[in-house]
Amino acid sequence: MQLKTISSAAAMLLCLACAASSLRADADITAVANEVTKSLVAVEYTARNENNSREESGQGILIHKDSSGAVILVSGSFISENMPKEWIKDLKVRLPLKNFTSVDAKLLGRTQDRLFAFLKTEKPVEAPVFNPGDLAPSSLGEEVFAIAILGKSGGYQTYTGATRVKAILDLTHVMVNTQAFGLTRGTSPVFDLQSGKCVGITLPALGENMVLRDSSGFRRIELVDDDQGNGYLPAEEVAPLFKNIPTAPFETHRPWLGLDEITGISEDIRTVKKIDQISGVMVGAVIAGEAADKAGLAPQDIILTVDGKPFSTSPVPEIMVMHFQRALEKHKAGDTLTLGILRGDKKMDLPVTLAAAPKTSGEMPHVYSAKVGVTTRDLVFADAYARRLPQDTKGVMIALVKNGAPSSLGSTPLKVGDLVTKVNDDAVDNQQQFLAEMKKIEDAPDMKEAVFVVIHPDGNTQVCHIDLTK
Repeated sequence: MQLKTISSAAAMLLCLACAASSLRADADITAVANEVTKSLVAVEYTARNENNSREESGQGILIHKDSSGAVILVSGSFISENMPKEWIKDLKVRLPLKNFTSVDAKLLGRTQDRLFAFLKTEKPVEAPVFNPGDLAPSSLGEEVFAIAILGKSGGYQTYTGATRVKAILDLTHVMVNTQAFGLTRGTSPVFDLQSGKCVGITLPALGENMVLRDSSGFRRIELVDDDQGNGYLPAEEVAPLFKNIPTAPFETHRPWLGLDEITGISEDIRTVKKIDQISGVMVGAVIAGEAADKAGLAPQDIILTVDGKPFSTSPVPEIMVMHFQRALEKHKAGDTLTLGILRGDKKMDLPVTLAAAPKTSGEMPHVYSAKVGVTTRDLVFADAYARRLPQDTKGVMIALVKNGAPSSLGSTPLKVGDLVTKVNDDAVDNQQQFLAEMKKIEDAPDMKEAVFVVIHPDGNTQVCHIDLTK
């Protein structure tokens, strides 16, 4: 994929001709580009904690505004859902019509499938709302173009690209694949090259950036999901984004089965089990009391279909798992779906009512305690489960240890992933109690040592002595 930088409408047309010389444009691309660019914004923030800081830049689409501010649509991968909100600093939107001056913004929430997120500026803006008009369907061989703006490093210049539709896939999302060049990877409106009608929105390729390590731990293996590569989500997928636009913070929770250690089936397993389709996933563990357990799913069951349909056409086991997870995400918590499973040599259909996924670590408030030099948060489901501890386990998780702080020094330092259960012989059940213990330490300037009882990720317990004089 190649991106062409431009600085004027004339250059834009030239770029379009260079990027896709075999394509013919009947639409007034200059007019479309000039109009759309007014509603595109640059979005920036700093990801910063006590150890690291990095600047991020991306693109958004202004989709709503009122007297309180503007709502901006961005790619869901732009701000990772695993990043604590306390580490998202200086989130701002830069406006094309105001010489890219900035307006402070906040994160409202993410779509259930996490493909998109919504931001809101903290004051009104002078820019028009993007109007997709009557969204047009996509077709094979269709010639399309997308319009975007570069971020800070690119000087906020406008650029565009054109290509052809080579495939329309209906796996977990309806995805339009295009030729390898042309479209952008940001959140950019896509238009038909002949009619000028909006046909969809680009987003980072689904399924890419999956990196595994082989058994040696040294060689990196990158998996690319060719079924959902360069392209865009078409009209039927993006139309809901322009309806019921959120204007206040909200939460969405992914549907959840309560399975662990799911693996894609290999060719050998297909041969031995006489499975005549490419994909399927094998259940490794069923979490007691959760949706899959209640439905009767068992370890070693092979899931072949969701609601009667195969969920992937990929022969790569890791991608099968990803496609299975996306198939679940087309549903909501409380929905009942039917899993087609193979148990031993017997096929059966198993109805399952999905639950809401437990909160992730990134959704929990993170608080930094300067005297000791740690950032902590309350426990989530995964913390106790990973250690094979009861779900009513009490304590707080260490999410960050500041380099050079007392907590990082000595023969028994605290470490990220430690579960703290006691501080100075006082039991710590939750974040509130932990912060109260930190307050006691801060209010005792002559205290020379703090003692923490922690459970490591491997389940072992240790007493950590932290020298407060260093």
